[in-house]
Amino acid sequence: MPAPTDKIDQTEEELNRCIHDLFLYNEYAEWRKSLSALSVGKWHSLMKSLATSNAPSIALLAFGDEICSNLMFSHIKAPDYAQSQMHMVQFTVSGSMWQCVVWHCPERN
Repeated sequence: MPAPTDKIDQTEEELNRCIHDLFLYNEYAEWRKSLSALSVGKWHSLMKSLATSNAPSIALLAFGDEICSNLMFSHIKAPDYAQSQMHMVQFTVSGSMWQCVVWHCPERN
């Protein structure tokens, strides 16, 4: 029987994979483009943001309401933004210790 921490680790790994998929697949391109229109440094609901961009959320919905309803993200411009055009996008599930950080360049979407 797997230990409870094994299940948590597996869930976190799967969630990391889903978050990285947001930056890899074409069906999320409109969502990625919309990031720069969102308030910098503020937390946003990922599920609401995906819905606004008509991006699929089925993979995330598989994690259940407890995770989906608390899945948030924030973005800031990199310190060298003028040269790199990079944004740091941070994801977290409110009330948990999980987080994921992705560096993203909207210009290379």
